[in-house]
Amino acid sequence: MTEWEKKQMGMIENGRNILATTRFLLPSLTAAEKRVAEFVLASPKEVTRMSLKKLAARCECGEATIVRLCKTIGVSGYAELKSLLEVQLRMPAIQEESVRLSTGQGMGEIVERVFELNILNLRRTLEVAAVEEYENACEVLSTANKICFFAIGDAMFPCSYASLRFRRIGYDCYADSDADVQIVNACNMKEGDVAIAISHSGRTKQVVEAMRIAKGQGAVTICITKAGKSELTKYSDIVLYNVTTDTTVDKEIIARRVAEQAMLDAVYMGVLQKMESNSFARLQEVSENLKVNKLPDKNV
Repeated sequence: MTEWEKKQMGMIENGRNILATTRFLLPSLTAAEKRVAEFVLASPKEVTRMSLKKLAARCECGEATIVRLCKTIGVSGYAELKSLLEVQLRMPAIQEESVRLSTGQGMGEIVERVFELNILNLRRTLEVAAVEEYENACEVLSTANKICFFAIGDAMFPCSYASLRFRRIGYDCYADSDADVQIVNACNMKEGDVAIAISHSGRTKQVVEAMRIAKGQGAVTICITKAGKSELTKYSDIVLYNVTTDTTVDKEIIARRVAEQAMLDAVYMGVLQKMESNSFARLQEVSENLKVNKLPDKNV
């Protein structure tokens, strides 16, 4: 294996795109960390040739600040940061203009742009995925007594889908679309239960309130959001970030829901792996029983 291939494998194992993650977390950094992050974003190639001491002097901060930023981004230290930057700088960047939707486009172009937009959002969400947070979510869900989902509007789509998936393997799940019922569900949660909320902005009033109540009742709280720091993250024990690009006129592209569904699917598969050895057999049994709702296949 060549050195280039080893670095690529390292990046895959690390699971994060350094520049994407740095850009995403920028608003939540301290003033000193932000100076370093902004320099990394502005001059990544120069950073790959700088020593830790030189970068600290350039950004007028201590070396510990840079190490702390590396940990926040999700790498072990400055050496790994530079190594992953070198790999990323060799990879072609995706231009948002290539997936922009506008008037006057033909149906063929619209289909292509919509699919490319979904792929772009999935890729960018994957780039900032903190594997340890997904592992933490799987850990608490694998022993959950009850799971409640909180969301409003089309954010309920991935919640309803995930609720069905978890119910098929024996979980007690609630994914009610009514905001009042969500508050009732939150009030009836207790220690050992898990609340999962989706709010792209992190500022959806009903969702934030439901999570505040659930956390106060002793439930473990998990949220999916784009906001690095928000009212929702204040009441969330585990935060999974969704990075999406919205190129539509009304800024309500459903692509963000596709990414959220993929995130919940990843958590579900992780939980399934942690369950008892007969969990797949039990899932197969449910699937077999569901065939009663299918018409017979005449081709068989």
